[in-house]
Amino acid sequence: MGSRDVIQGGGLPSLADLMPWGTAGISAGRTWVYAPEQATLRRRWERLAAATDRDALLRPTRSRTTASVPAPLPGCDAPSGPLAREVGPTPRLLRIARRPFDRQWLLADHRVVDFARPELWRVRGERQVYLTARQAGDAWPLLCSALLPDAAHHGGRGGRVVPLYRDPAGVEPNLAPGLTGLLADRLGVEVTAEDVFGWIVAVTVDPAHVPLTADAALWAEGVELGRRLVNLYTFGARFGRPGDGRPRLPGGRRPFVREAVPARPPGATYDAETNALLLGSGRIGPVPREVWDLGVIEPWVAARIAAWTEPATDGLERIGERTWSTDLTSELTDLLHVLGLLADLTPARSALRTRAADSPTLITCETLRTTGILPLPPATRRPPTVLDITEEGPGGQAVLV
Repeated sequence: MGSRDVIQGGGLPSLADLMPWGTAGISAGRTWVYAPEQATLRRRWERLAAATDRDALLRPTRSRTTASVPAPLPGCDAPSGPLAREVGPTPRLLRIARRPFDRQWLLADHRVVDFARPELWRVRGERQVYLTARQAGDAWPLLCSALLPDAAHHGGRGGRVVPLYRDPAGVEPNLAPGLTGLLADRLGVEVTAEDVFGWIVAVTVDPAHVPLTADAALWAEGVELGRRLVNLYTFGARFGRPGDGRPRLPGGRRPFVREAVPARPPGATYDAETNALLLGSGRIGPVPREVWDLGVIEPWVAARIAAWTEPATDGLERIGERTWSTDLTSELTDLLHVLGLLADLTPARSALRTRAADSPTLITCETLRTTGILPLPPATRRPPTVLDITEEGPGGQAVLV
């Protein structure tokens, strides 16, 4: 039986077989708690604190009203009381992965976030990296972030967030027990949790079918490429080498601001003749066509100019920065570096995926069953703690599970 038959017959393990514990991303239930710039959230919170009718600004849901007093988010201060009685100073602002390649800020106050997924917050750490699995056929079937991912990062329903580690110290991998040992035995090399993570990122097209090869040379190539992808997806925060810093294109290909971005650009367009990104009269280049065609830049810019390009609303969303800042230009340049380097890796990634799918030494679910790795112990699919903080209910009390 060839590898194509294995894939069609469902013989390959799924992402959930290899990395058992996962959950949905943050789902706030309201959009005003997110913003590209911290100053926006501080102004919105001040407006909420000064309001007499806070219900109208909060926009209550079944999970959150001005009377809610949920448990504090891990690593954040406890709320001073319900929003109906007092608000207090601006809570901690946490940078999250809002959408693919779009890092924004979140008001980290459980009173205004419906489903914060506290279990994901508990395992944050300097080694942690979150994998977001999107639906099959998506242009980005798997993405990574060193930041807590929002549900929009995995496309809402049907996706999930899978941490690499089950603890903040990065000691307990979120992998099927015995998986690294089996791979090390078949490959004849040491295999770490980061190696498995990198391989999965490099070769996965459909999270329901992850090809695992026993070809040592192919494995090494895939791990190396996967680690590079993770480093780019996380803007250099994970899987890099000491001293690497932020990802940067080589000299001669680095994008520079050729003409300053105006105070209120109307949006992002592309000039194919000069390979330049245009923001009104602003010009940044060189930007290759394949980078523009990734479809990331336009929505990224749109999220940052909404205050002057979208119809005004009556809620806190109408409070936003009214001009384009130099900080946004710097962030956009960082994004262009990452996207350019990812575009460079596209041919190698496509070729590797084909070779992985066609590998004659694929490790199937049958192998995982005969070696005792599958079925997985039920505990591996549960959050890594016996204390589960409820997100609904009176007082947000903690209950043992």
